[in-house]
Amino acid sequence: MEIAELTFNLKTRSLMEIRFFRKDLKFKCQRCAVFCCRLGGPALNVKDLQRLRRAGTKEVNYGKSKKDNVGICLKETENGSCVFLEYDDEFKQHACSVYGFRPTLCRLYPFEFTLTGPGAGVLKIIPCCNGLNTADVELVDQKFIEKNLLESIIDSL
Repeated sequence: MEIAELTFNLKTRSLMEIRFFRKDLKFKCQRCAVFCCRLGGPALNVKDLQRLRRAGTKEVNYGKSKKDNVGICLKETENGSCVFLEYDDEFKQHACSVYGFRPTLCRLYPFEFTLTGPGAGVLKIIPCCNGLNTADVELVDQKFIEKNLLESIIDSL
């Protein structure tokens, strides 16, 4: 589902214009890991690998992408979960053991970005996420996109 059209300056890494198709969307991660972290490891780009290496991860955590047999992705556990997914019994929630260094696709979820031209594209939402339009959520507006998504969108290009 498309939620906004973005135009940005790659050189300055800044948002130039945004046109919303939906102005009522709200989001906050519920740390449930139902759809994101349990569906296997995402594909990784060069910046992702650099970030994960700074986190002290080992090459054993990476493998070939199952979808296209090209590129590198995070390996998954026997049950299909990401290798970095952990469950905190005390707080009864899931956590990423490399959260500050997580891959670009993880940083964007439940959003995805499709480039439509030089410095322009469409921001979409993956509607199955439990963090959408629930209690204690943040409006997905320009401030939200600049704060939470813009850097990852540009890194994904």
